[in-house]
Amino acid sequence: MIDLDIGGACPRQPLTCALSQALGLPTDPGAGTDALTIGTMDYPSEPALQVVARATIQARQDSLLAMFANDQTSICGGLALIYRTRDGAQIMQVEPCRLSRSKPIMLVTTDLRQAFRLDKRCVLRSCAVPSRAKVERGVERAWADIRAAMSTVDVDPEQWQASYFSLFTDAQAFADFMA
Repeated sequence: MIDLDIGGACPRQPLTCALSQALGLPTDPGAGTDALTIGTMDYPSEPALQVVARATIQARQDSLLAMFANDQTSICGGLALIYRTRDGAQIMQVEPCRLSRSKPIMLVTTDLRQAFRLDKRCVLRSCAVPSRAKVERGVERAWADIRAAMSTVDVDPEQWQASYFSLFTDAQAFADFMA
């Protein structure tokens, strides 16, 4: 769990912007750079993640979600990556990892079995997993860089609506959606 308190303000919008920048996505994406969606999810659950996974498959966009236990907390419970495969999608818990200050972050699964980074076309691709020691240092560095970037992000509400998303899932909202 990562405390993303930025002086009492909601951390969700700055976090999605900071993650986007840290991954190396262009700040003014063109038509060809929509292969990854970044957002947040409040009240995450397995059924809610399955719904997002189906949407990810249909939209042909991998998804990276910052998970928050409720809509009031600034504590991020972790990042979920929904990665499309030939047979559907995998849902994995990942950590951001910055091996070098001069390179964008990569995403490493918490079990250290898989790693991903954006290619030149901004498509998420599998890559080699660094050693455990490098990952541990890289995760600390990445979260520190993301926190620092969050404090400087000036979120434009219109840009937020167009480029990023936030999901609010609770039992009733999910039941209404499924009905």
